Amino acid sequence: MNQEQKRTHWGSVIKQQQHSQLSIKQFCTDNNINYQTFYYWSKRLRAPDTTQTLHPLVFDEPSHSPSSLVTITFINGIRAELPMTLSAAQIKHWLDALQ
Repeated sequence: MNQEQKRTHWGSVIKQQQHSQLSIKQFCTDNNINYQTFYYWSKRLRAPDTTQTLHPLVFDEPSHSPSSLVTITFINGIRAELPMTLSAAQIKHWLDALQ
């Protein structure tokens, strides 16, 4: 099963339990479902989907005098000028904040 099929399957199992009016423990016992696995998927399906999306970035380098800034233009029009001295972690922090 791929991840989407697993999400669909466990979503259905969790709904069956909710409509059964049985406790989770009893439902799992009656349906031969591992109790911890049920809770894992219950928690996972409540959390927001964390699929990653790629967004193209345009890096502009000035054609005239060298600068100590890097300009990043996002597809949505947001433009950021960041110091070239930032570490990779600091750049990631800024990119995450700006998206």
